Amino acid sequence: MEKKLETVVFGKNSRVEGKKVRLGKSITIGKNALVKGREVCIEDNVVIGDDTEISATDIFIGFGTTIEDNCKIVLSGENTIFSVHDNCFLGHDSKILVPVFEAGDYVTLHNHLIVNGVKPCIIGHNVWIGQNCILNARDKLTIGNGVGIGTYNSIWTHGTHGELLEGCNIFKIAPVVIEDDVWMVGSFNVISPGVTIGRKAVILTGSVVTKDVAPSSCVAGNPARDITDKIQPYVEITLDEKYKMMKKFMEEFVQTYYASKASKLENGWSIKEGESKCEIIFLDEANDKSIKGDLTKLVFTKKNATTKDYKKVTIFDLSSKKYTKKRTRIEVEVMKFLLYPKARFYPAEDAFNRKESTD
Repeated sequence: MEKKLETVVFGKNSRVEGKKVRLGKSITIGKNALVKGREVCIEDNVVIGDDTEISATDIFIGFGTTIEDNCKIVLSGENTIFSVHDNCFLGHDSKILVPVFEAGDYVTLHNHLIVNGVKPCIIGHNVWIGQNCILNARDKLTIGNGVGIGTYNSIWTHGTHGELLEGCNIFKIAPVVIEDDVWMVGSFNVISPGVTIGRKAVILTGSVVTKDVAPSSCVAGNPARDITDKIQPYVEITLDEKYKMMKKFMEEFVQTYYASKASKLENGWSIKEGESKCEIIFLDEANDKSIKGDLTKLVFTKKNATTKDYKKVTIFDLSSKKYTKKRTRIEVEVMKFLLYPKARFYPAEDAFNRKESTD
């Protein structure tokens, strides 16, 4: 039988233990689940599946995050940290076995993920990792914002097994850095210890990367070699072009989800659903005069020049790719609609932003 604590639903034999525990609203914890730490913070709208175990010194699970069934997150040692932020997803039967694991907002980690090692694994915002991947942190593993990693990929910070006493000279333990917006396409890519993959680089399917990859380049093969002369991963997009493209994205969003509830404005759309109202608007420059009140709205702009701390207005600055996170429903819906191929924005306040919900 399930037990209810305010709006927290506990399945049979599930429990949350800690010296300092803070539970938000609308939390569901499945049967036989255990969350155990010195300090535990589970924010609103979190779902933890059946037979999942989370054990660390400090545990933070952000707003809207789902951790599916049969996940084993066992961080052994002193001062261990498990921290996943807003609207993240961890698929079933995943295992995380490192002393420090941190992930930003909107991180999707699909089923049967294995994260192991003795050093931290740090993941930025808006990262997508497919099923059956291995993230090894024998040394520190850092994955930046907006990274995409396909299925059955593996990242290694160590290559050790041959017996040194018998003269084996293959031995390496070194950190790996995957910079922002890297895309590891498809399956069966292997990243070797000590490698840095530069921002906006693309790794094609089946590559074995044994040395650093330059930013905005494309590599393929075993060992991977640069083929940027054949495949150019990115072209330059002007701010005006981004602004025009975002209008098309938002028109698609409105027509897909709110066609019968939206009316056209001069610079965007007004959406009414029952008693709830919100706006999506476009402004060349967002400032305190042009915002016109602290009502629920999304503002896309080429320049954010506001000075007020709005409670319900989310401002997306196309020049910086930053947004003022408010956790309104329309904001979360748009962020999920844009991810992952259309556009990725990042919280303006700090790297791993924690804010109270406004609706």
